[in-house]
Amino acid sequence: MKTLLATLLIVSSTFVAAPLHARPALDHPNIIIIFVDDSGYADYSHTGSPTIHTPNITKMTHEGLNFPQFYCASPACTASRYGLLTGRNPARSGLGKWVIGPTDAKYIHPNEVTIAEGLKNQGYVTGMFGKWHLGSPNSNNSFTADSLPLAHGFDVFEGTTVSHDYDNSMLIKGPSTVNDPTTGYESIESDVDSNVTIMRGLTKRYTERAVDFINTHKASPFFLYVAPNMPHLPVYASENFQGKSLRGPLGDCLEEIDASVGQIRDAIDAAGITDNTLIIYSSDNGPWIKYAHTANHAEYGEARLHVGSALPFRDGKGSTWEGGVRVPGIFCWPGTIPPMSREKTPASTMDILPTVFALAGESLPTGRTLDGRDIRPFFNPSQFTATVPDFTYIYTGNSNNSRYGVRKGAWKIHTKLYSQTGNNYGFTASEASPLLFNVEQDLGERFDVSDANPSEVSNLKAILDAFNASLASEGSFWD
Repeated sequence: MKTLLATLLIVSSTFVAAPLHARPALDHPNIIIIFVDDSGYADYSHTGSPTIHTPNITKMTHEGLNFPQFYCASPACTASRYGLLTGRNPARSGLGKWVIGPTDAKYIHPNEVTIAEGLKNQGYVTGMFGKWHLGSPNSNNSFTADSLPLAHGFDVFEGTTVSHDYDNSMLIKGPSTVNDPTTGYESIESDVDSNVTIMRGLTKRYTERAVDFINTHKASPFFLYVAPNMPHLPVYASENFQGKSLRGPLGDCLEEIDASVGQIRDAIDAAGITDNTLIIYSSDNGPWIKYAHTANHAEYGEARLHVGSALPFRDGKGSTWEGGVRVPGIFCWPGTIPPMSREKTPASTMDILPTVFALAGESLPTGRTLDGRDIRPFFNPSQFTATVPDFTYIYTGNSNNSRYGVRKGAWKIHTKLYSQTGNNYGFTASEASPLLFNVEQDLGERFDVSDANPSEVSNLKAILDAFNASLASEGSFWD
């Protein structure tokens, strides 16, 4: 009798502990995007850093899909975030800038459709924790709440309005009627840049909010967007990570981000929803090497020591050389994406919206051009059998999102050049005489082969001309 009772208790406790809320893997899978700031391609264990230890991010590459050729939408903050959330090239934004400051009148236009808005249509709960940088309420836009995340599909938000190094970078949360009933947000800190304690705790804060969000909404489909402020300068880490990395403050910061990834994945596992949760890890652009070429900066300390690496690519943030736009591209979805998957063809953050909309059963937005593609077949070609269109990428940059070049296949042209370091590495480029590189064989863009490949130059120029014609005919929602 005692043996029978013990058996019943074990069976009963096992049944109670089993997750009752898990859905089939393909039934409105949860989507988590972790989008760090200014992280260099080579700042990770899996891409060769000898001094930054990132076991949790490396584990995602082992258990999921890694894109060694992955692109952000722009080499700068606002434009890149626009491309991620809309699936559109930043030249279509109408913002006129690649970085929006706290007093700029414009913001992501209300007519844009974001990932959060589309998934919300399909019954997803949506949350964002981290850096927004797609608009701020101010006197130039009548303090409109339309400039902030809750107006663009997010049910809950806590984070900074812009980068943490701006004067008047606000840390806010919403929805709330406390402090600012006009915009619906509560102010936590009105000038993050002046509060070191706040800056040191940002990554920890966002991780805690993300885990709480998962635990609260684990029974429902959810979209979670986590956007750490760092390793954008100045870099900080919370107390438990300070002085732990061989790479100094930059390494401390990235190792805390890696631990954050681990905590988020642990929360997913504990909730019993691993098989129906897709986690994506990437960065908004390359490392801010401008400060690796200057003397110490009063605001950033020994900045040259705190800047990441884009090797083997040339240059970094702000540049349309590959180091400015090549970023990690990791997709982890155990049970759907086979472990140790590696896709040799390129993809970009602009592909994420069409892909997750297809997973959720949401139609693509109409009345606009999308520049991303549905890349589900790269996840598992036996399960997702559609043909993925060829990768074509238009490089935009230098303050106003103007066009700098094109990549298709292995070939890339530069029609003009820009680096925040002021160094064009001995090259010149124009629309009449563009540079041509094979960026799969010449990773550092060192050997211009335009003279030997006139047909490739002509083909790429035609793609750029067609893109420019599309912009001219379609305009933007701000026009």
